[in-house]
Amino acid sequence: MSDNTLNPKLNARKALILVSILYLLNATIGTLLAVQANLPAEFFGKDGKPALEDFLVGNGTALSAPLYFCIILVIFIILAFQPHRLGTLGSLGLTILGICFIIGALGEPITYKVLNPATFDLLKALVVVIEIVLPLLMVTFGTIELVNRKHLSRVSA
Repeated sequence: MSDNTLNPKLNARKALILVSILYLLNATIGTLLAVQANLPAEFFGKDGKPALEDFLVGNGTALSAPLYFCIILVIFIILAFQPHRLGTLGSLGLTILGICFIIGALGEPITYKVLNPATFDLLKALVVVIEIVLPLLMVTFGTIELVNRKHLSRVSA
């Protein structure tokens, strides 16, 4: 077989990294929409902060995770590119962040508001749905990658 042939096997690490980058892009769009409409996070109730301040130093916005989570996400993406233990740490971090992002999205009241037929908002609904689907994929690909890494470490030992 030629080296140019496509490998049909799923590369979970590449998929995890790609999905994580797409999540970051969606979070950027969600942040811009939320700041424009002044939609701070309401997961833990209203704290009275404007959306921009809540994104920068608080719990995020109604449509995105806070800045510190986004920075941690970038760090774990970079680590996931690394071999051995650093790569495992990156994959584990992205998987755990995926779980956190799912909980955050499902805990936001706006999730149910924008998906309700009576108060439906197409643009915000797209951001919210993507905000749920991408972390689910992060957890799925992350779990596959971690199992693969564990299997490879046992085979090479």
